[in-house]
Amino acid sequence: MTRPKLALARVNYSQLYKVYDGGKTYKQRDILTPYQLLNLAGTAREQGAEAAIFDGEPDLLTEEALAKRILDWRPDFVGFTSTTPDIEQTLEACRFVKEGDASIVTILGGVHATVLPEDVARHSCVDYVVAGDGEEPLARIMAQAKGRGGAGTSRAAGDTMPLAKIVRPQGPFDLSKQPMPAHDLLDYRDYPFTDLTRGRMNTASVMSSRGCPFSCSFCARTPGVRYRDAGEFVAEIEYLYREKGVRYFFVYDDVFVMKRARVLSILEHLRRLNLSDAHFQCQARANLLDEELLAALRATNFVRVSIGIESGSEAMLERCNKGVTKPHCRTACTLIRAAGMEPRASFIIGFPYETRATAEATIAFSQELDLLHANFTVMTPYPGTIVYDMACRQEGLRFVKPEYAREWSVFRRWGEPIVETDELSSRDLEALRERAVTEFYTQDKVFRYYESLFRGGNRSRYFYRPLNFAWQRKFGRDIPFWDHLDATELIEAHS
Repeated sequence: MTRPKLALARVNYSQLYKVYDGGKTYKQRDILTPYQLLNLAGTAREQGAEAAIFDGEPDLLTEEALAKRILDWRPDFVGFTSTTPDIEQTLEACRFVKEGDASIVTILGGVHATVLPEDVARHSCVDYVVAGDGEEPLARIMAQAKGRGGAGTSRAAGDTMPLAKIVRPQGPFDLSKQPMPAHDLLDYRDYPFTDLTRGRMNTASVMSSRGCPFSCSFCARTPGVRYRDAGEFVAEIEYLYREKGVRYFFVYDDVFVMKRARVLSILEHLRRLNLSDAHFQCQARANLLDEELLAALRATNFVRVSIGIESGSEAMLERCNKGVTKPHCRTACTLIRAAGMEPRASFIIGFPYETRATAEATIAFSQELDLLHANFTVMTPYPGTIVYDMACRQEGLRFVKPEYAREWSVFRRWGEPIVETDELSSRDLEALRERAVTEFYTQDKVFRYYESLFRGGNRSRYFYRPLNFAWQRKFGRDIPFWDHLDATELIEAHS
């Protein structure tokens, strides 16, 4: 039987925030790899399919241009991944594929499809919706559905799949059966990311686990945590370093430090590889860090540890089920910096029942911390989260317009907030967010830190945008070294 051809695709995501820069974005910017598509491609190839990745982000392709590239490859199956902010663009690309060749079997997965499979399934351009881990459902679809030319993989006798658009996994995917992600399908020169100490480097996202055991109200979590074999995770990093020229690794686990002994073992194995010019960053939790663990991360060339602080109000932290306190966050930032790494933190303004006083507490707390890099967003209540249900019930939070609750094109973390609280309008929330950015990044300690990174060799203009944004708003001018950063141009999505 002919090997089925599987195209795996994502639309460009930079276009989602075109409220900035007049609908354009930086040509030289940070681009993360489509890691889950690489996992799906690796598994599909092991099961006999031919796979290819079509990523609209590196070249900022329009949906029509992305579909054309897919159609030119003449696949039997096309699998798109999507989040809520880019679901409309993904469906548009899917429509272009169907219009170009109606015999291609289209499949849509990702977090939005997992949370709202029926909503996605109503679109005529989508043949199958995968709700959950995609590896096993994708194999079943390719085994039984007829793609262009009738290609399909073999299947066991009597194995049947309901004739329904929505396909759910028969159980959590066993990560011990996960083959090496199909990194050979990407040119890693197309995926730069800013190493804060050196500037833009070839970068790979890697994951040693899936899922998160915590229940933050603003997150659509996958219950439980599943772990890959630690040796295979280390081998993946070595392959990317030696064969693909990757020098910066974004460890994308929800919480990399969940199992302390496991992490220490992984770090020891990485050090033995002597990847001397490889740098790393990871995501952690403030209450899971200690001096020994952070020293081990630094000894393995980790340069940044990200934590979600979310709020400077204890009341807001309690309400969002974060499970961390302000003392946890204060200690974590101090320990990360003392270990010689950059503490990076994220904050949200606009929690349910947020008041001006609690938002001001967040702005003040961000400046009290031993913190040098912060990200501030206005609450976006994504479907599948507790805060989404609260916004729909108008419980401490509400959509600015009722129709926004199902209008996915407005779901953005920056730009035009779609919620308001009893005390704060959407304009108030955005003004508070902008002030948080401005006050944080015009602190002398923050400017001196960024100036030291510039002098150390990081010349990525994209990296310094928050700092320059703050200077323009507070001082009416660019940062002193702005014109000495890498020249970059603003471009639009194109064909």
